[in-house]
Amino acid sequence: MMMMKRIKKYAVIGSAILLMTASIASAEPAEISKRTVTDPAMANTAGMPEIESSGATDSAWSAGTPLDVLKNDFSIFYKELQAIPYFAGGGVAAVGDTAFNINVPDYIPTISAARYGKGRIVVAGSKEYFNLTESAGDTAGKLARNILWWLTEDATTNQGQGNDYTNRYEDALKKSGKKVRLITTSAGLTVNPDLPIELVKIDSWDSVNLNPQKYAAAYVDPTMKEKDLDALDQYLRSGGGIVVADNLSGIEGITRDTPEEIVLQVGNLRGARLSRDFAIQKLLNRAGLTLMNRGSESSVGESALTYEQANKHHIKTRLAQGKEVEEGTITYDQIDIGPPGTPANKKQERLYHILNETLETLSSESPLYAWADTEAGSLPPAVFPIQKFQQPYTNALHNFRFSHFTLDPANEKSPYADAFPGVVSEEAVIVNDREVEVDFDFPNTMYTHALPSKNWISTGLYAPPGKVITLEVPEGVEHLTVQIGSHDDDLRGSGKWGRVPLIVNHQKLTPGIHQVNSPYGGFIYLIPLKAKDDFRATVKISGAAEAPYYVLGKTTLEEWESIRTGPVAVPFAELQGERIILTFPSDLIRQVTDPEELMRTWDEIYDSYDELVGLDPDRAMPHTAHQLNRRYVADGQISSGAMHAGYPIMMPFSYAANLLDVHYVKTSAWGFWHELGHEYQQRTWTWSDVGEVTVNLFSLYTQEKYGNASELLKIGNDGKNYYDRGIEFVERHDPAKKYGQIGNYERLVMFKQLQLAYGWEFYTRIFEKYRELSRDEIQGTVDTFAVIASQTAGEDLTEFFDKWAIGLTEDGKARIASLNLPKPQTDIWTLRE
Repeated sequence: MMMMKRIKKYAVIGSAILLMTASIASAEPAEISKRTVTDPAMANTAGMPEIESSGATDSAWSAGTPLDVLKNDFSIFYKELQAIPYFAGGGVAAVGDTAFNINVPDYIPTISAARYGKGRIVVAGSKEYFNLTESAGDTAGKLARNILWWLTEDATTNQGQGNDYTNRYEDALKKSGKKVRLITTSAGLTVNPDLPIELVKIDSWDSVNLNPQKYAAAYVDPTMKEKDLDALDQYLRSGGGIVVADNLSGIEGITRDTPEEIVLQVGNLRGARLSRDFAIQKLLNRAGLTLMNRGSESSVGESALTYEQANKHHIKTRLAQGKEVEEGTITYDQIDIGPPGTPANKKQERLYHILNETLETLSSESPLYAWADTEAGSLPPAVFPIQKFQQPYTNALHNFRFSHFTLDPANEKSPYADAFPGVVSEEAVIVNDREVEVDFDFPNTMYTHALPSKNWISTGLYAPPGKVITLEVPEGVEHLTVQIGSHDDDLRGSGKWGRVPLIVNHQKLTPGIHQVNSPYGGFIYLIPLKAKDDFRATVKISGAAEAPYYVLGKTTLEEWESIRTGPVAVPFAELQGERIILTFPSDLIRQVTDPEELMRTWDEIYDSYDELVGLDPDRAMPHTAHQLNRRYVADGQISSGAMHAGYPIMMPFSYAANLLDVHYVKTSAWGFWHELGHEYQQRTWTWSDVGEVTVNLFSLYTQEKYGNASELLKIGNDGKNYYDRGIEFVERHDPAKKYGQIGNYERLVMFKQLQLAYGWEFYTRIFEKYRELSRDEIQGTVDTFAVIASQTAGEDLTEFFDKWAIGLTEDGKARIASLNLPKPQTDIWTLRE
């Protein structure tokens, strides 16, 4: 076996690489030794945690674990199994010296394991891989058995627990009458009572003494806290067995359904990082395993690996392959990644995904983290635009740096900051002790069934890149966050990056003095995350630059004129109405001569949307209009679409001038109206065919409000308008036709016809009725909508919805029939403007 040359700049300790002080001082790049690769699939990994590379079929995953031990470990997982079934879920990876992959159904591992101290740990991307219930099939049941068998293989048979318990599942399976104890905080974990397992459920990991001699194994879920990390680590090192089995590929996604506990843990309603905010990742990383922020893939129902094949999927092997491809010593055709016949371009994309998703989510607890940081720092600066798939190794390392930036006070200005967000002039006015009031008395808007506001509090202050900002938080404040940057569109999922893909970050605040420093800079926002009745707090901010900033009802026109005609010192400006806030390149302030008229127009549109859905500040819940803001932000590159909804609504720079044009906003701003409409859509009647349809009820409403011609009357290249094409579909006698087969605007005709028949009040009442329904009453989205629409109209709309082929079921028709409503007096499906 060819032995790898050890690089003197590195000391390898276990699975960690420690860069020696001399290397840090000289900032020399991490070296990769050169030698011939007999088997390109086993590429060189010198300069990183070691993998021997020779092409020999019995090469080990690492030099840290004897080959025969690894072979035995691997064989236990496949005991009495020809293959392991595939369950859709999240990706995982082996990244440490004593870690190995067990199942890789396509190219993303779904089960990995590692030895750690005296203990063992398994991570799987779905709960189905560790199914101990009665419903587990034969194959899944054997897999769960094998996982528990391997976790407890080295445990002692009995340690003071009498004759009732053993710590080895293998012994318990011998029908000796003994059981193993499996401890967990997971409320959802259940165990078949016929299995020799005693499930011990606890409220928190710090409520018991985690002794491996008492608890053979522990099932850990993503609810584990930072305070649990050391106790579980010690349990594992002392000989315990831990299993993590869950689909955590979407754990970074903060949605309207995310529990408040997780939101407070992250410290924001967006911007969660697996590497920073979730203790379960840190525990896994310590042991040489990791979770990916990506789902698994498979074109087959099951798969099997040999230990040699598993070796080729280790992240250290993949990193070496990525580097050698870029050096030209191997080609993609020589890399085994994906099913047989996978073309080179697909292998390139897959290699990027593996490298990037692994490095992007690593916490600093991982031994691989220090190597990645050093290697990324040795690269030449990134040159934008970047086609991320073109250089998987280089771009994954660049993204490692982009994904792990902090607001540490010691930060320096990023070399990319001047390009975007932009230059802060030396002439910028720096303010100290600026007081910003934060109102913690805000509603939970989930009662609207619409997208919630993230409630950023504007400060009008801009953080220069690489400069320390000081915040003084008063006593009594809880659950407050500072965010630097408004451009929080995450471009890491895009194939092309026109700017650094992630430039916004946040930090949780507590009473006292805090210092933050963004390498990119950006607007400063304060975000209260948990409501507190009748509570306001004043935060003092120092070291920030004054930005062009207008507040309706506060900034006078004389003050604005001075701002508008003065020097532009920071790259972005904000205009704040009572409800709408606009963020845009500051050079555009020159065209805003009357910000009062502009912002009153925007607020008027927002208020009209409330009117359409039946919300009003003076109405009782659940029809009370909240006063939280909505935002439009212009960006150099957005993550999807020509524009997209969310908080904030995002648009490219090319749209920003129109955002500030009152005439355009009233007459031609269909896209702006559309995206704001998405904020109001009730998901309870937004099925797949109408996501981009019912949103345009708001656009039509606004179009009509300002006396504009209907969008549905526009003539296409075929000489027809949308009514023509929509009604042709309705009149087509085809039992196989489906509503979703026609275009979005043709589908919109159906909803407009209901408005023509019953007025805009028809939709107001529908929005109101959905807010009044309990969750149990909202079953079957299409059927429920058809029933509520019929109730609201006071007429049986079955024939109308059948004509439009929306997919009304027989049960839905029966529900409508039970209302005993008359049929409409007109054929509503023929109505048009």
